[in-house]
Amino acid sequence: MPYSVAIAGTTNRTSLCAETLAQHPEFEVSFVITPEPKPTGRKQLLTPNPLQIFADGNQIPTVLIKNRIDESTESKILAHKKPDFLLVVDFGYLVPQWLLDLPQIMPLNIHPSALPKWRGSSPGQFVLLVGEKNSAVSIIQMTSLFDQGPIVWQQQFEVQPSWTQTEYYQHSFQLVAQNLAELMMQLAKKEITPTPQPKTSPTLLARKITKQDAEVKWNEVFEAMTSNQHLAEKLERASRAYSPWPLLWTQIPTHKGHRRMQIIKTNLNERGFLSLKKVKVEGMAIKPWQEVKNVVKN
Repeated sequence: MPYSVAIAGTTNRTSLCAETLAQHPEFEVSFVITPEPKPTGRKQLLTPNPLQIFADGNQIPTVLIKNRIDESTESKILAHKKPDFLLVVDFGYLVPQWLLDLPQIMPLNIHPSALPKWRGSSPGQFVLLVGEKNSAVSIIQMTSLFDQGPIVWQQQFEVQPSWTQTEYYQHSFQLVAQNLAELMMQLAKKEITPTPQPKTSPTLLARKITKQDAEVKWNEVFEAMTSNQHLAEKLERASRAYSPWPLLWTQIPTHKGHRRMQIIKTNLNERGFLSLKKVKVEGMAIKPWQEVKNVVKN
């Protein structure tokens, strides 16, 4: 019989892992645990997330969560047969101990960093922000300690200098997809022994990113464009780390007052200063900086 896997998560990265296992002859996705549809867009239509769409399209039972994993959620999950594995990917909820104890073999979590570095919800963004040239993606045995479970597998990779967070995470999870089924079979056969992590991390917590994190003062942007190479490098990294969300942004002075400007794409010019390739000034379409710079009040 194939190994059964319950999958908890939300995003396209979760559905990639689910699809990888569902297509493998040695595995079956027995059920998924995911947030209920949220209102999105201007019309605030209830929209299922990618994992729910995958489950619905493959007739896989789904346990929907409203705000938290409560007693009602627990009863719905325990109504299913115990899976061999629980795989948690981009879930966003506190996983209680009873859920960690549910799988017969092991609860697993995928974390896109070289653990114990960059524990937290935004590892890729922080890797890009500090300019690390190498990173890794890790599969760990999930425990009650946040991102501190024993490491099952870790694959190193080179961080490309043009990557945004999108490319960083895509590359990480493509590496996982290529190895996930084989690793889980090795775990089931006890051919792999997870390695404990150090208790302390050499980096700060890769906390959840907010819109305010992506704000930069206009005088700093101007300085990075004209005279400060170190600041230029910092803001170029930030523009990639915060793309596609929340996007690096600033307030520019205009003759009609301050207006918000999103910095969508940047690079470093031949002098090592910041070049704004694409920006969006409030009330205007996306344009190169050269086409909108005249709105700035000198």
